Amino acid sequence: MKNKGMFIVISSSIILVIISILYVFSLRNFDNKLLNNKWYHYDNKTGYADELSFKNGELVFNKPSNDSTTDEYSYCNDYRYNRSTNKITFNCGKTIIIRDGNNNSIRVTINSDEYYFFKSLNESRNYEFKQYFDKNIRDYKNSKKQTLDIIKINYDKLNELLKESDYSKIIFIGDNCGSIECTLVTDIIEKWISYSKDIYYINSNELTKDNLTNLNKKDNNFSLNIDDYNSVYPIVYVISDEKIIDKYEIICSGFNCSLYYNK
Repeated sequence: MKNKGMFIVISSSIILVIISILYVFSLRNFDNKLLNNKWYHYDNKTGYADELSFKNGELVFNKPSNDSTTDEYSYCNDYRYNRSTNKITFNCGKTIIIRDGNNNSIRVTINSDEYYFFKSLNESRNYEFKQYFDKNIRDYKNSKKQTLDIIKINYDKLNELLKESDYSKIIFIGDNCGSIECTLVTDIIEKWISYSKDIYYINSNELTKDNLTNLNKKDNNFSLNIDDYNSVYPIVYVISDEKIIDKYEIICSGFNCSLYYNK
């Protein structure tokens, strides 16, 4: 009987240890505010958003990349979560530590680097923007508004430029321009006007169908579709000798738009 009792005690102890281990390493023991949510971190170097989500006891960490960047987490398909340290260890050797947070944001350490993730991608972008420029996006826009006002032209002026042989750049920006580039374009413009006076901005929303018809008659590279001048990104038309010689959208790498400074 004594041996049987000891066996029961030992068996019970082993079961408790197993349950404790499962409890410690179960993802279901995350703080409730983390569960069933997606969290975003805007990468100001790439312009992509890292996504961290906890749902139904599963963790998903997506780190998008462009063609020239390897996704270091593409083979991290398994993990363990230590509740006592809030540390997530992937089978590929990468680690994530949940430091602290609230209902709107969490602070995490990923491979020794600290990041803030937000429920809202816009909040994450604005947070990173403020860290980078020491101003939020709205204040930055207001501080740069005069730059666009100085070089703003209307259709009549655009029509005049098309009759000249001078080299000119015209930036088209409309209401659909909602990317971060639409904010940062003023920084590019300031670089351009430092060495050229022939830089202009036109509000795409002020163009009419008649305006586009007349532009298309002068150069059929001007589209008849009003939406082609009102993109998510700023659109630049380069004009010389009464015709379009180049056209492109401004798409930066995160907050870095230096690629266009000398374009």
